[in-house]
Amino acid sequence: MALKGHKSIPEKTRNRILRIAAKLGYSPDPMLSALAAYRTSSRPSTFHGTLAWLINSAFGYDWREVPQFCDYHFGALTRAKRYGFNVETFDLNAPEMTRERLAAIFRARNIQGLLLCPQPRSETTLEFAWAEFSAVTFGYTLASPHLHTVVSTQYRDMLLTLQHVQAWGYERIGLMLNHEHDLRTNYNYRSGYLIAQSLRPKSPKLPVLESAYDDYEALRRWMRKNRPDVIIACGGETCVRTLKRLGVRVPQDIGLALPNLAAATSRVSGVVENSTEIGAVAVDLIVAMMQRGERGIPEYPQRIHVEGAWHPGNTLRVPAT
Repeated sequence: MALKGHKSIPEKTRNRILRIAAKLGYSPDPMLSALAAYRTSSRPSTFHGTLAWLINSAFGYDWREVPQFCDYHFGALTRAKRYGFNVETFDLNAPEMTRERLAAIFRARNIQGLLLCPQPRSETTLEFAWAEFSAVTFGYTLASPHLHTVVSTQYRDMLLTLQHVQAWGYERIGLMLNHEHDLRTNYNYRSGYLIAQSLRPKSPKLPVLESAYDDYEALRRWMRKNRPDVIIACGGETCVRTLKRLGVRVPQDIGLALPNLAAATSRVSGVVENSTEIGAVAVDLIVAMMQRGERGIPEYPQRIHVEGAWHPGNTLRVPAT
């Protein structure tokens, strides 16, 4: 229990045991650890406790309005059940809730694992008693502390989108990506777009449209000036509605593809993020951390990427020659 960092072992006692173990040259046997993990996973699940789904409703933010985040939650619930854990939602910004009180609630209920839903705004900093808990977040909106994170392969999803768009024969490829979304995704979509374009030196280079996804006047001006034959957009169905408001027919007048589709039921062509698996992988990670006694801010944060899959949709066509 001391080697796993169990909270019931006083820190002084734990450190003494760790020193003795180091003096004796002790190190965990990976084969025995694997056997123990196998035996745990193969026996019927029993209740082990609760994981916290930690949200932040500041600025009126509702994570349930984002389909991908709902899928993170569903994936986490499903995988946690296999391990014998419940997942319960807690709000950092709930009325009369302080960070100290929330940490006390977690201690009292022996909640050791925290799953942080993406934050309302990019570059968010959160003060909390991180040293006492195992914590994993999603994406890049949490600037501090630097926790382990699970996220879609945004850069590769953009490359995959462009690969299919180029295969259809499109040449004038434009990108619609607003500044806040750019920050929230750590510039991964922009990076993939610019790298792919640089690898095709003879193709037209269109400037990135950096405006709100529902700013149809900005889109109109940009389209008139740059004449794209296809748009890569990161704003989901909002971009579809904006094009429709301009009277643009998709794909007859212009092609459209999204590198971050929420579901394979969309009529839009693009890459579907495997958001349910992202939630499940986050639980795999946090349960393993709890078993190893890993708490607090990691010295070397890990980023686990989950691949998406191409969805043909019906918003691309071979341009008329």
